[in-house]
Amino acid sequence: MNMPFEYGIDVGLRRCGDRFYSDKKFLIFEKNRFDFKKALSDIAGQDVAAHENNFEIIIGEVRNFFRVEAGIDIPGRARLLGEYATFQGWMTEKKIDEGHSEDEATALPTRERLDEMQNWLRLGKPAKFVPPRDTG
Repeated sequence: MNMPFEYGIDVGLRRCGDRFYSDKKFLIFEKNRFDFKKALSDIAGQDVAAHENNFEIIIGEVRNFFRVEAGIDIPGRARLLGEYATFQGWMTEKKIDEGHSEDEATALPTRERLDEMQNWLRLGKPAKFVPPRDTG
């Protein structure tokens, strides 16, 4: 479990005296409620969100964190989940068109997935992938 080490670094930065870090906020996830306390007993005052390996819970918790801690005007969880499902469908169709299997299309490296998210946003969040026309 790497999280206690990373948490310690974050807390240390927040308390180091540098004003840049003093207002630092962070969101901590754990798979099951109270798992974190098994590795780090002194975490008083810090909420830990249990995600239960459920991406819908993660999306909701991250959405709420950004709304509350950063004051970002962000859509509700249901809309974010709908957009994520639309993106997943679009990206899977695109990757299959590029020669990937469906399993490969849904197990891409993080960098490639992020690149595809940016492509999808640039294209206006299309609901369906439209293969480019062969102009040759």
